[in-house]
Parts: sequence; structure tokens; C-alpha cells
Amino acid sequence: MNMVGGVRLAGGLACAIAVAGMPAMAGGQPVQPRAGDAAEPRAVLDRYCVGCHNERMKDSYAGLALDTLDLTAAPAHAEQLEKVVRKVRSGQMPPAGRRRPDDATRESLARWLEVELDRAAAADPNPGRKEAFHRLNRAEYRNAVRDLLAIDVDVAALLPTDDAGYGFDNIAGVLRISQSQLEQYLAAARKISREALGSPLPAAAVTEYRVAETQPQYEHIDGLPFGTRGGLLVQHHFPRSGDYEIAIDLLCRIQGECDGSVGFPDPHELEVAIDGERVALFTLEPRGEFRPHEERTWRLRLPVTAGTRDLSVAFLKLPSIREADARVERFLKPHYVTGVVGEPSQMIFQPFVDRVTIAGPFGSTSTGETASRRAILTCRPAGEADEASCATEILSSLLRRAFRRPATAADVEQVLPVFSAGRDAGGDFEAGIEAALRRILVSPEFLFRIERDPDGIAPDTNYRISDLELASRLSFFLWSSIPDDELLALAERGTLSEPAVLERQVRRMLADPRSDGLARNFFDRWLELHKMEAIHMDWA
Repeated sequence: MNMVGGVRLAGGLACAIAVAGMPAMAGGQPVQPRAGDAAEPRAVLDRYCVGCHNERMKDSYAGLALDTLDLTAAPAHAEQLEKVVRKVRSGQMPPAGRRRPDDATRESLARWLEVELDRAAAADPNPGRKEAFHRLNRAEYRNAVRDLLAIDVDVAALLPTDDAGYGFDNIAGVLRISQSQLEQYLAAARKISREALGSPLPAAAVTEYRVAETQPQYEHIDGLPFGTRGGLLVQHHFPRSGDYEIAIDLLCRIQGECDGSVGFPDPHELEVAIDGERVALFTLEPRGEFRPHEERTWRLRLPVTAGTRDLSVAFLKLPSIREADARVERFLKPHYVTGVVGEPSQMIFQPFVDRVTIAGPFGSTSTGETASRRAILTCRPAGEADEASCATEILSSLLRRAFRRPATAADVEQVLPVFSAGRDAGGDFEAGIEAALRRILVSPEFLFRIERDPDGIAPDTNYRISDLELASRLSFFLWSSIPDDELLALAERGTLSEPAVLERQVRRMLADPRSDGLARNFFDRWLELHKMEAIHMDWA
């Protein structure tokens, strides 16, 4: 059984590019090619190609016999004609030194063959078999959680690296799941559901962010305030309102690492900001001596309101003349200091941010009204008598978005007992919702993209995938995430596969910032840019 999308090119990069960029549209409908007379292309092949590609000589010329090939039955010879199109389009055939058609004739032949092949594919599509179960990779899991719960999670700290096939980590055949991975998904679901609802923690949580070795520390970094250099910018979710401690560790790197911040001839100012507002400014006084490990960390403690916030840590930029002097001095006047391990390390003149650690909350007061709580708690029970109906409403909405399809009564009945058990154990309504959310996040319907054959379909029969499956394919291709409400609503109505509707949705999705991940993820894997994090820089 072979699954067919709504258009011939659906399911590949060509679909998005063709729908988004091709001008061949009339009245909102794709222009359908018209069948052509085979006499003219037959004459071109006979004149320029059959001299070599014939039945008698085919063994010496790519096994291709064009003299006996019936152009009026293009579907029967699709494989051979695809080869002809590629060679003609690229100008490889006829070869140099042989009689060759002019450009107009070559274009006419290639276009005729393409139209016939497209017509044959549309009349009898055969896309092949797709994996029925496709696990979300780490990037897709992160994006799905973000769009489902309005919370950004550090998947690298929660889940193992995905296996790759041919360099890519989104191939269904290699995205298996082991017992140890399942345990990590369970732990991730516990952490995510707790943070999304802002449930009280038994102890202060500690999160560490490290600056990548490949991150330039002499220049301004995109997203950080203008007039700063180096540092890092992170989105951190503060689950509850309360006091948090932020610790900034400095580092010098010369011919390896040295534990601490060595001397520098000018004062440096280290700025800490939350959501663009400065909350602290530390001054690092000029000095020439080595500072031991315990003196390289700068700390502040401050109250933060619950929610996902931008935290930036960066140095205010030195005057350009002093920065240039510092770089020159680094190479022309080497200095040596004694590190903790007793080994000499060559001195640099600008401190770097190595990592930022956030701990808390301490003295937590409340959960606050965060984006994640608004995304989850679509209703609030007025009393205990309203809890069952409100829980059903909340869980039905979560199930629909998480499973990428309408929630059935059976789906809700599976998670309601989990809600009840969590409510009894935790003592309140939100504890029950947290338990049910945890169950949803480890469901195969969330962790896997699942496509089912229609009931009663005969083997080796082509069929169109459902609109809901098309919505899921489209969103994970363009956004690496779950469908949004608009896409899901169209799929539920059965109108997404209509060509004009599909085109509008592709254009809308490509205009959304989430589509940036399509190119970023592709080039990251193709050029192996993800391996840069594992490279140890030689700063000598």
C-alpha cells in the first residue's frame, strides 16, 4: 500500500519551493500541462540520439534503446525517459563532437518529456511506502513542547543524541527507541510538566548554561545589547515567582584553559540583564595577578517573576583603540602566571564569560500567570464539583494538539483516571492536571508520527493520505513541529488537501519565523555544523 499526498510533489523540499515560488498559477489553480503530439520529439530523438542509443548498440550506450521506445506510452518507460530528460537538460547529450540540436529544439524536447512524465505521475502516482511510525527527534520534540505548552526546554540536557542516517537525524528508519531512552522521556515529561505549571519543587533547581567554544567573545553577539561584547543570551523559564541566584563564571583561554580570570590592564564592566533591563553591573578592576578559582565567580540574588525570560550576560565593549592594543599586546608581550595546578599559562587581556548558573526559586511566593499556564489551564474550576468537567475540557484541548488530531472519548477516558490519581496524591486540581500532562507527553501518539492504512485497503493499492496526516507532514517538514490551530482546523474540515487551500497554507507557513528551522536544520546536518560544539579550540 502506497500513500499519496494531495499534490504530486508533496512530501519533499520541491513541494514548498514549487508552491511558494512558481508563477505558473491561474485563478488560484495549478496550470495542468496539455498532452502533445509525439511526432516531433520522435523526430528529434531519431535524428540526434538513435544513432547510438538503439537496440543493436544499447549494451555499449547505457543500456538505452530509443529506437524501439514508444513515446505515446510514456508511463511505461518513465525510468528511461527520466534519464533522457536529465541528460538533455544538463547538455551532456548529445555529447560534444556529435551533431547537436539548437537550444530551442533541446528545450522543446525536454519540456515535452517533462509534461508527459508529470501527466503519467499524476494519473498513476506511486510514491512508495513510508514508515508508519516516525519518532520525533530532539529538535522536533523541543519545538513540539514549545508550541504545545509555550515553554522552551533544553533537550540536550534531557534526551540523548539522536542516531543519524546518511548524516541526517530525521530519518524514521534510524529513530528507534530503547528502554533507557524511554526512561529519559519519562524523566523529561516529569520535569516539563512540573515547570510548565510552576509546581513547587522539593529543592531549588539548578540550571547551567555554557558558552560554546566557537562563540566569539571579542565581538558583539546578535541578540545582546548594542555596545557589548561576548557573553551569552539564553531563554530561561522561571517556574515560580521568588528569589533566584545567578552566578557568572569567568574564564581565560590561552594554550588551553586556566582556572580563573588572569590579569588585564583595563577595567571591565560585566552587565546582567533580564528581558533587556539591566539588573546588575559588575566592575572588574585592572590587575596583573592571577585570581584563584573561588574569585572568578560573580554572583547576584534577585526576585524574578515567573515566566520565560531572556537573560543576557555580556561585557560592555572597550574603546576600540584599547581593544586593538589588547590584541596586539597579547601576541607581542606574553606574560606568565601560575595557575591552580602549578602550570604556567600565557596571559590574555580580556576576560571571557565561561558559564552562567541559575539556581532557585528561594522563598517562592506563587506560580504567577505564565504563558505556559495560560496555554494549559484553559478553564479554572470554581469548586470541587466543577473539577471533572474542567479537567475534561483542558485534557481534550491538550490531547488534540499533542496527538495532531481530534481527541476521542477513549483518549480522554485514558487520562482522566491519571488526573484523578494525581489530584488525590497532590491535594489540588493542578496536581491532577500535571499528572495527566505527564502521561500525554510519554504517549506514543505524541512521541511518534503515526500514519495508518485505511480500513479494508487491498495490498499494493495507492491511496491518498488523510488531511490530518497531510497537516502533520506539512508542519513537521516546514516547522519541525506540530500543526497550529489554523492548519489543524482545516485538516479537520477536510479542506487542507484542496490545491488552493494547500498553497495558501504553505505560503503562510513559509512566512512564519518557525520555517527558519527548515534551512537551519538541513544545513546543520548537511554541513555537519552540529559537530562544531565538540571541537576544542586552540587559542594559542
